[in-house]
Amino acid sequence: MPTSLTSILASLDKGWATLIAASLAALVSIVSVIISVAASRSQAKLAARLTDSTNLSKEAREYRLKQLTSFYDPVYTLLAANKSIFERIGPTSPARGEQKFNDEETAEVWQKLSNEVVVPNNNRICEIIQANLHYLAESDDEAIYLEFLTHAHAYQVFKQSAYEAYRLFPFPKDFFEAVKRYSQDWCMTRS
Repeated sequence: MPTSLTSILASLDKGWATLIAASLAALVSIVSVIISVAASRSQAKLAARLTDSTNLSKEAREYRLKQLTSFYDPVYTLLAANKSIFERIGPTSPARGEQKFNDEETAEVWQKLSNEVVVPNNNRICEIIQANLHYLAESDDEAIYLEFLTHAHAYQVFKQSAYEAYRLFPFPKDFFEAVKRYSQDWCMTRS
């Protein structure tokens, strides 16, 4: 045990120095743990946000694919077939107007194609619209699809007997182009 005042002060200084060093080491250790915990939390939050973002992107892609496969693509395909038939041999087609072919024959072919292809395609389009209108893109116009439903049902009625009132139910202007635009634009964004 120290006996002189100088040795007592020296031993006290060594004790305080040790205590201060130990306290500083503990403080550094606590700060290090706090920083480590904060970094871990920050990393976990970032990983969660990335996962959420990835899941949302995946869900958005899946929803867009469902819009295409359940709504736009089938409607476009059926409309394209109808359009091709109508433009080639329909009542206002060049083949009929220019009388390049026997008029009775082309009228008969039109009637058969209309009954066997156009009307069934229209019915299928109506089914798709009625079952999947909820897949309509936000920027798309619902009214044009509803106009098509009216046109298709009226066309089927007027196929049974020609009525002048059929002109009240025309094919919706720009309907084909609207469906085509959504179908093709979205196909391009998938690739």
